[in-house]
Amino acid sequence: MFDIRSEFSKYGEYHANRINIAIHMVFVPTILWTSMGLVTLAQPHALFEFPTPISALLSHIPGSAPVANTATLIITAFAAFYIVLDQIAGLLATPVLYGFLVSAQQYALSSPASLQYLLALFAIAWVAQFIGHGVFERRAPALLDNLMQALVMAPFFVFLE
Repeated sequence: MFDIRSEFSKYGEYHANRINIAIHMVFVPTILWTSMGLVTLAQPHALFEFPTPISALLSHIPGSAPVANTATLIITAFAAFYIVLDQIAGLLATPVLYGFLVSAQQYALSSPASLQYLLALFAIAWVAQFIGHGVFERRAPALLDNLMQALVMAPFFVFLE
């Protein structure tokens, strides 16, 4: 389970078509970003306080301060898992993950119509994924065989590609 070569090989079995790969490059990050926004809307208040050094660093980010909520815990778990799989790639992906988190939180909490837009983008992204697999890859997505690979590993592999 913690072997990146094995996981990447499994991922590659479902992603050989260049058009499907391009769809994934656009819509996997969209699914991750909209998910973080939707989780933030579902639980907008902090579950815990950031430690003082982290709070001081976060105070320099323009816009509303990031919220230590469920979305923060999810992204932290993703980052930790990616680092366990591959230290260098995981450490390189971590700032991207937190950038997604902060921007999704700021959008979700500052835009009055964010719920509608996030839901629409989320739905469009999933439809695009299924079209990519059904029309171009001609294979069922990994989601139907391996939920963890589809939801947790896909953002990492898109980052690596």
